[in-house]
Amino acid sequence: MAPIRKRTRYFVGAEGESEQSFIKWLQDLSEQQNLHIHLDCYPLGGGGYSGMLRTALLYRRRGLSKGGYHRSFLIVDGDRADTGDLPIGQLKENAANEGLTLCCQLPNIEGLMLRMLKPGSERTIPDRLTVSREIMRLWPEYRKPADARTLAMKFSKEDLVRVAEFDDDLRYLLVTIGII
Repeated sequence: MAPIRKRTRYFVGAEGESEQSFIKWLQDLSEQQNLHIHLDCYPLGGGGYSGMLRTALLYRRRGLSKGGYHRSFLIVDGDRADTGDLPIGQLKENAANEGLTLCCQLPNIEGLMLRMLKPGSERTIPDRLTVSREIMRLWPEYRKPADARTLAMKFSKEDLVRVAEFDDDLRYLLVTIGII
């Protein structure tokens, strides 16, 4: 009998439940592609950027007891980039110094979903003040946080890849884990 091959593990510290559902959807997509990976995702509960970074580092340290991570990611919304407790550039640098790659969703997870909903809008970062209204107009049954199953029923891998062509952080995450 052949030995069981271990999955390549990735750590993902995600801002909240919506991001956790998004990562679960990515896990499902990876399984459909027969990728042998595990996205070890921990919701960070929101808050300030520096607090989320500290919490992500704590969770990653705890997760190392189950084995190493191939790569580590920190996923946050960018809608507080100018008003948060830490400038986004500083967060990116601090995360990198700790071995985490920052993936900033612009302006937030709903903005990413809006770009997936509207073919032709991939290049345009929606205004954070109108994202909720626009997403409800195009997807009236949307409720936050949407679970991974709902995301899978609404979006395709093609929607994701279409947006990733114009979103460097998303593309880097998807290429690193092997989805594209």
